[in-house]
Amino acid sequence: MRKNKILAGILIAMTVMMTATACGKNNTKAESTQETKQQTQAEASTEATTAVNAEVASSGQETSEGEDTSEEEETKETQPITANDAGDIKEGLFTSKSGKYEIMPPKGWSLDEDGDESVVAISSPNDEDYLEVTYVQGDDADGAREVYPATMDEYKKLISRGEDMEFVRYDVKNGSDGSQTFRYALRYKTPQDGVRYYAISGSYNAATKTYISAAGTIGSTDSGVEGQIEAALDSLKLK
Repeated sequence: MRKNKILAGILIAMTVMMTATACGKNNTKAESTQETKQQTQAEASTEATTAVNAEVASSGQETSEGEDTSEEEETKETQPITANDAGDIKEGLFTSKSGKYEIMPPKGWSLDEDGDESVVAISSPNDEDYLEVTYVQGDDADGAREVYPATMDEYKKLISRGEDMEFVRYDVKNGSDGSQTFRYALRYKTPQDGVRYYAISGSYNAATKTYISAAGTIGSTDSGVEGQIEAALDSLKLK
């Protein structure tokens, strides 16, 4: 009887043990599954966050690069042209940037900072008078120049403005190959568009395809400026 009870107890204990073990296994499996699921979700979340961060970083980098490029392009577009692109005035003598020509402007006049050596403007202190040098070499030289008639009477017919305009001089020489040197001056009794006196001197060389001219425009009433402009035209030199 006692033996049967012991056996029964053992069987019950074993049954409880097996049940507990099974439950434990099930619980462990459930816990493991839950942990795996949570870990998978965490990893997915981490990967998603990493991807978003990478995309944001990439977008930020692209935006930064785009802004830098935009700023660089804007800087290039707004970068002003300085007098150094034309040349400079030292000890009263202007020399082009390439060193191909020079001219001595009136004393105290300054170089305008808005051109290159193909078109150079030099202004008086009151900005009423100025000296302009045009220099073109190559295929564009012929198109840059004006072809002057051989005589003053021919030119008068083209630009005459009646009694208000008078020729101070007119000197044009033509070469057999199409080259030309010229120098003339006009004075207006009544200023035309603010211009009281205009003088120009220059040349076109057909062989070297080189055109150069210096023109003085005077709007002020200071008669002494005329002499200064003429002296500047005399100093124009190709080097």
